Amino acid sequence: MNQYRGRMIASSTVIVVVCLWNFIFYVILKNQPYWKIDFLFTLAIVIIAWWLGMYYDRSKHYLQRIKLSEQRFRKLSTEMNHVLTHIQDVVFQTDSTGKISYLNHAWEKLTGYTVNESTHSIIYHFIPFDNKEEVQKKMKECVKNNVEHTRFEVSYKKKDGGKFWGMIHLTFYYNEYGVFEGTVGTITDITERVYAEEELIEMNEHLAIQSQKLAIAGQLAAGIAHEVRNPLTSINGFLQLIYREGREDRQYFQIIFDEIKRIEVVLSELLMLAKPQAIYFQEVNVVEVVQQVVTFTQSNATLHNINIEFINKGNDIYILCDENQLKQVFINLIKNSIEAMNNGGNILVTSYRKNGQAVITIEDEGMGMTDEQIEKLGEPFFTTKEKGTGLGMTVCLRIIKDHQGQLHVKSVPGKGTKISISIPVTDSVLVNQDRIIVT
Repeated sequence: MNQYRGRMIASSTVIVVVCLWNFIFYVILKNQPYWKIDFLFTLAIVIIAWWLGMYYDRSKHYLQRIKLSEQRFRKLSTEMNHVLTHIQDVVFQTDSTGKISYLNHAWEKLTGYTVNESTHSIIYHFIPFDNKEEVQKKMKECVKNNVEHTRFEVSYKKKDGGKFWGMIHLTFYYNEYGVFEGTVGTITDITERVYAEEELIEMNEHLAIQSQKLAIAGQLAAGIAHEVRNPLTSINGFLQLIYREGREDRQYFQIIFDEIKRIEVVLSELLMLAKPQAIYFQEVNVVEVVQQVVTFTQSNATLHNINIEFINKGNDIYILCDENQLKQVFINLIKNSIEAMNNGGNILVTSYRKNGQAVITIEDEGMGMTDEQIEKLGEPFFTTKEKGTGLGMTVCLRIIKDHQGQLHVKSVPGKGTKISISIPVTDSVLVNQDRIIVT
């Protein structure tokens, strides 16, 4: 009945008023009645009263619905604010220029900046300079192509100077004409995951280095056996000569001692290669390091009818390096040159100083590489060998990068390859993170 209350009250009121008016007009004032006109007039007034009552009832109903909607909206808004306040991910909104219009409180916990001081700031302000250009470029491409959703990883600056890694899930919204108006998105803290991945990569690279060392040691076993067998033959022969003839010639003993020392040097180099070593940077004469590697690998090269020649174009060159790791690089590259020459040939190793850099070049007469193969050098598990692991060059590039060096490759298919390694000398400040430069 409540939904008809207005109509009933209005109609009843009109009927009472009309009856009272008729009583006064016809009974008390004794006017002559006009029943048709009075009936039509009364009917019209009742209809108008009924319509006004209906309008009132509908208005009251709509007001009740609006009130209920407001209550639901306030409840939903409170629940949404509760969720946004306690959610761990950052929720944000920006306009078309990248200006922040909304942030939840997770932003304060993650960055150290308050919501008030961050709102109305440009979102790119919180991205480190070296990543800012890349993010802006990606955003422009998404807007240009009318992309609706995207996600990517980026580092953010904290108020205390630190940084964290965030996974951004971004939604772009446009107006009815397709014009970009802004973004809504979330930022998830993935710092622990990124650091865990970096640690895993570093561990894998370390294991790859050790595996590569053992693999090279196995491949050089034939050469090592050859190097050890010759001194042992000399020692055996001179000992038999001394025993049979009863001679005590000091010259024979000196030869025996020299051969034993030669065995010791060869085995020490092999153990140094295979045994895991702690990374320790110290000032080292790189010329001596290269000379030792050439001597060490010559025996293996001889088995393949290959001659290795070393030329130092200058004085001693000192660099800060981990000697064992640097030997690993030179051995890997010389070994690659040996394997690239199936029909024998020559390998030329040179060292010189240029523009504050110690430059070591390894040039062979092997099969060479195409530009496409050079571009893929350093990619894990990419190899031009049938039985290669594809880790050797990856390990070399990692070590060279740790030494702030560069690796240049020049190759002609069918004619050979020339690899140049440049590492800053101890009095140079040059730092370059490039891993491969194709010339």
